Amino acid sequence: MSGFERVRELVAAISQTGRGERGVSRLALTEADRQAREIVIEEMKSLGMSVTTDACCNLWGRFEGSADQPGVVIGSHLDSVPEGGYYDGVLGVACGLGAARDLLAENPHPRRSLSVVVFTAEESSRFSLATIGSKAATGNLSLMDTLRFKDKQGVTLLDALRDFGGRPERIPRDCLAPASYHSYFELHIEQGPVLDWNGEDVGIVEAIAAPTRFMLEVIGEQAHSGACPMNLRHDAMAAAAEIILAAERAGREESEFGTVATVGVCECYPGAMNVVPGRVVLKVDVRGIVEKSIRRACDEIKARVGSVCAERGVRANFTLYSADKPVAMDGLLARRLENVCKDLQVKYRRMPSGAGHDAMYMATLIPSALIFVPCKDGVSHNPAETVDWRRVRPGYEVLLQAVKDIVR
Repeated sequence: MSGFERVRELVAAISQTGRGERGVSRLALTEADRQAREIVIEEMKSLGMSVTTDACCNLWGRFEGSADQPGVVIGSHLDSVPEGGYYDGVLGVACGLGAARDLLAENPHPRRSLSVVVFTAEESSRFSLATIGSKAATGNLSLMDTLRFKDKQGVTLLDALRDFGGRPERIPRDCLAPASYHSYFELHIEQGPVLDWNGEDVGIVEAIAAPTRFMLEVIGEQAHSGACPMNLRHDAMAAAAEIILAAERAGREESEFGTVATVGVCECYPGAMNVVPGRVVLKVDVRGIVEKSIRRACDEIKARVGSVCAERGVRANFTLYSADKPVAMDGLLARRLENVCKDLQVKYRRMPSGAGHDAMYMATLIPSALIFVPCKDGVSHNPAETVDWRRVRPGYEVLLQAVKDIVR
């Protein structure tokens, strides 16, 4: 069986874990996540890889090279958003394993070591913090972070890692040694429409947009919806509505720089039809590839929060979750991918990534490359997320050839 055929089988098998009536809900460090990892572990072992798990529960499969030279890593993630698609992250892990299968079948004794990694909690869905595993592997996650971030049930990241078999107290010491690695490659669906709409099969990512994420707690005054006159209300929901629109405006004003702003969570309390809302929690995501533009959008949102609070007699608490910086991918690796595309006569484009990926943290330690393949109409984080396998194959072949040229 070819590596690419095996990729399709692996994606089909993993897609059964966490599957529901609407898409897949495979949140990080849950039983569904464990089931998906077991499929990957079995595949790694069948390829003759040694299998280990680090302090942050990142799953590593490694095939030792014959020479004492820095190795190559291929990676992505298995966790999903609630009611997400079947290809986000999973395709990259499966393609890494498929490439390893093809490489080792052709050359059982590669010069460099080859590793495939499954990073923990790339999605922010459970703990409101993204790329947790790659942050930990590159020294960008503290023990305090594991205590600070919790899921909706109040479970801390620290406890979730421990329950999953991790050793969070060792995270600050369990980082990758840059000298041990030549390069990192990640293949991912684009999660946008550019490749699909332009009939191109590969995106060579030049830079990854960075998210700034924060929570706004709008506090008004809970009141009876019938007895409290309109002019005496301090409605937290009405104030939140203005803030949501302000975030949208801030994103639009900075859109020429590729910046976007999203309020993805709005929780209203007490949540009764006959009660004027007394408290609303908003979670905001602002991202782009131009740091100054991101900052301007965030500043504009904060300024509008202040004026809305003053106008409506409410107050707001601000909690910063993360403020990542845009990251450039390695220029030499991008050129290598471009040359492979030309050699294989693959239609490609150089492009930015609007979504964050583990490659953005790996790039802080190791030369890194991110390859995009099209998803239908750019739909992602959605049960309708799908791919045309005929258009995935060129990206797989580009990944395979680029890694093959390095490890042999």
